[in-house]
Amino acid sequence: MENKIGVLRRPSERVSEKKTPVFLTGLLTVLLIVSYVFTVKTYEPIKNIVISGGILIYPFTFLLIAYISKYYGFKEARKSVFISSGLFAIFILLIILCVIPEPNSATTSYNAVIQYLFTNDYFTIGEQRIFYPLLGQFFGLLIAYIVSHLVYSAVYNAIHRYTVDYLAMGLSFFIAAILDRIIFMPLLYLENLLDGLNTFDYFIKCLTSEFMATIVFSIILIIVYIIWTSITDKVIKKKELLKN
Repeated sequence: MENKIGVLRRPSERVSEKKTPVFLTGLLTVLLIVSYVFTVKTYEPIKNIVISGGILIYPFTFLLIAYISKYYGFKEARKSVFISSGLFAIFILLIILCVIPEPNSATTSYNAVIQYLFTNDYFTIGEQRIFYPLLGQFFGLLIAYIVSHLVYSAVYNAIHRYTVDYLAMGLSFFIAAILDRIIFMPLLYLENLLDGLNTFDYFIKCLTSEFMATIVFSIILIIVYIIWTSITDKVIKKKELLKN
């Protein structure tokens, strides 16, 4: 990724080779959907450390954006964020439409599973229940995802020329992931806090736990990133040698 005078280019300065990360964008969408499913599932791996199930999967979306930024460029990274967000929203809409025909059928196991995983709230029109996602869960995840991943790719693009690539990735991830939790957690818990179902102390404990998990994942993902990109670089060099 060097130009003729040997200066490392930013992702936004790289010449497009008309390649798009279709598979990686699809994988981003899948990770987003799985993270959404596990978002409201909480675990306490250590006493007084309460984390959401989504935090175990969601950070890997940053890893994919890092990879796309490095090998496809800044513009493709941004496009992948918006496309995966749109596909995620379409998926949830389709789920809602699929549930509507038999929303009151407690005996239909398919509908029961779909309602539990994706559309676990409802409003009533006459005697008909219309199921939809928990708004804090859906909009919180979607807004935090778009903002934090755009910030990640922008910070990575701005600083990676001036430092070692994996350090740029790690610093960008840490900043964006903390921002993500700051946006997401209040939106997720807002309704429960207003209704008195959760106390503010419990919210702070969950937020602090998510911050701690973010620090741990930043270290893990830097290691994964180094291994993954080093393998990719070797593959690219071999292909270039074969061409020459």
